Amino acid sequence: MATEVIMPKLGLTMEKGTIGAWLVAEGQAVIKGRALLEVVTDKVTMEVEAQASGVLSKILVPTGEEVPVYTPIAIIAAAGEKVEALQGGITRSAAIAAQPVMAAAGPAQVPAVAADGARPKHRASPKARKMAQERGLDLGQLAGSGPAGRVISEDVRAYLAQTPARAPVMVPEPQPVSAGALLKLTRAQQVTGQRLTASYQQIPHIHVFMEVSGVWLQQFREGYRLQGRKISYNDLIVKAVAKALGEFPRLNSVLESEGVRLMGEVNIGIAADTPQGLLVPVVRRVDELSLEQIAAESTRLVDAARHGKLKIDEMSEGTFTISNLGMFGVSHFTAIINPPQVAILAVGAMEKRVVALENDALAARPCLTLNLAADHRVVDGALAARFLQRLKEILETPGLLA
Repeated sequence: MATEVIMPKLGLTMEKGTIGAWLVAEGQAVIKGRALLEVVTDKVTMEVEAQASGVLSKILVPTGEEVPVYTPIAIIAAAGEKVEALQGGITRSAAIAAQPVMAAAGPAQVPAVAADGARPKHRASPKARKMAQERGLDLGQLAGSGPAGRVISEDVRAYLAQTPARAPVMVPEPQPVSAGALLKLTRAQQVTGQRLTASYQQIPHIHVFMEVSGVWLQQFREGYRLQGRKISYNDLIVKAVAKALGEFPRLNSVLESEGVRLMGEVNIGIAADTPQGLLVPVVRRVDELSLEQIAAESTRLVDAARHGKLKIDEMSEGTFTISNLGMFGVSHFTAIINPPQVAILAVGAMEKRVVALENDALAARPCLTLNLAADHRVVDGALAARFLQRLKEILETPGLLA
């Protein structure tokens, strides 16, 4: 019996997906459990496995097209089975797991050579391009096993397994472009822009600023450094925010049509700048982690984000977000709420500022500015101020931060 392939829902907030690439050509054999296609969401590019074996009888949605989740996108049938005769005989495939899987392995196919002997420009799936770019590989050297000689991720893995190990490299900075050039946005950047626009237009943002002394933050970080352990200011802030959210659960909530739902876990998203654009990996159950565990998990997630290796569940179910531009020397800024969350914290740079001491004395002390953006339908100004006041107290008191 034929099986209908549907656009999978790869995350709680996913509503649409784009076909990034079909890894099996129409008419070719499909093996259950092996990669069938790549789906591009507003977060990542994921390989999706086949839920049945047979032949990819019909592709209903071509590469590059966006459709809502659960939309039929292809039909897998038995060899020789006629798709036109399948009326009423199609079984919808089961919900596809939200985990990335290995691409289907297949016999290597060498791309055709042009009449003048020149090798044609290589074709590759988005994931294969990303893997090759971060490892410094020339895709033109690889033989593709995908449709029409397309290079897929499994081809990159096979090539790496047969060649001497090489250190991964960071994605290079974009090359300068001429004035007037049109820089096309990726699908992920387009969706991110649409979601942020909707958030800014539909959510009444209230912004509350507060200056915080960084004396103890510096002391803590230096103490860990002397012990050979790397702790960032952001790690300390994440821990302090988790503690404050435990006392102010209304800021750790989501707004639903029936009311405000207080979340049972404190899952903090960390906005990260990556070659693919803004990504927000989520550190889960932060209130249950030690500072060292927070630092290790944050480092792992941000590194995965920058190398295009984040899993969909590592960016899902966040309940609060922190955006830190301090490393760029930004003193303070405002951030846009990431729905369905109700608040986001913008963190500025740690910098020396003149402060008033006792007896009207002046001194230069390390300080930073925090800006809480909250959904005014859920959090009023007084509650936002009390939350920031408590967060400031935690960050400035060693006994509370430790």
